[in-house]
Amino acid sequence: MKLTDKYIVNPEFEDLFSFNSEKDELEHEAKMIMFRLLSSFEKMMGHPVQKKEIAEAIGTSPSYITQLFKGDKLINMTTLAKLQKAFDFSFEIEAKKNSANLKEKADRAVELVKLKPRMDLHVWNSDARPFYNTISLHDVVKAKAL
Repeated sequence: MKLTDKYIVNPEFEDLFSFNSEKDELEHEAKMIMFRLLSSFEKMMGHPVQKKEIAEAIGTSPSYITQLFKGDKLINMTTLAKLQKAFDFSFEIEAKKNSANLKEKADRAVELVKLKPRMDLHVWNSDARPFYNTISLHDVVKAKAL
């Protein structure tokens, strides 16, 4: 399998990210933003926090917290502020440009980091497969910067 084959999407999966209306697409994006915020909150805590504990700390019901984490309801800014105050942290929110076409970046990375078998016979392993040249850290950093 070629690296570029990994980016071919089966038609069945295309429907997962197609929306019937702009309203549906915006609602999906709002949920993704909320999930990123809630995920960063969980990571920041460093340990699993019970929904009941979160609810008590911010003065709401455990069912509301469950609905937020399931994506049934959208979190509002007041609830985010309550989380910050109750758990003594701050959300860092920043805007950044969406990355350009992923396939183009993958194609450029393939060109930068090509693995070629070494022809030295003494470096072949017991399975009769050649070892590959290692990639330098510089090449990896350069490929990630694309």
